[in-house]
Amino acid sequence: MTTKISNNASAAARKSTTTTPEAQKQAWEGVLNSAVDRMNEPEIKGSLQYLGEGRIDTVKQKVQGEMESFLQSNPNASADEVKSHAESTTKKHETNAMFQKMRDDNFFGKLMSRRKELIKDMWGE
Repeated sequence: MTTKISNNASAAARKSTTTTPEAQKQAWEGVLNSAVDRMNEPEIKGSLQYLGEGRIDTVKQKVQGEMESFLQSNPNASADEVKSHAESTTKKHETNAMFQKMRDDNFFGKLMSRRKELIKDMWGE
C-alpha cells in the first residue's frame, strides 16, 4: 500500500512540474516587462545609464526571439526554469546594449572633440 501512495505522490509531482505554454510565456514576459520598467524609470531616463527607446526595443526583440526558441526546444520546462533562463537572457542583452551605448557615446565624444579642434584651427578661436 505504501508504494501506491508514493506512486501517487510522484504522479502529482510530475503534474505540478508540467507547465502550460501560457504560464511559460507569462514567466518570461514578466521578467522582461520588469526589466523594461526598470530601464524606463524616471531617475534612469535622465541619466547616462538610459539606453534609449531604440536600444530598449532591440533588447526586447532579442529576448523575445531567444525565449521563443528556448521554449520550442524545451516545451516541458517548468515556470522556474523559464524564469531563470529569461533573467539570464535579459541581463545578457541589457549588458550588451549598455556596452554598445558606451562605445557609441565614447565615439561621438571623440568626434565632437575633434570637430572643436578643427573649428579652432580653421577659425582661430
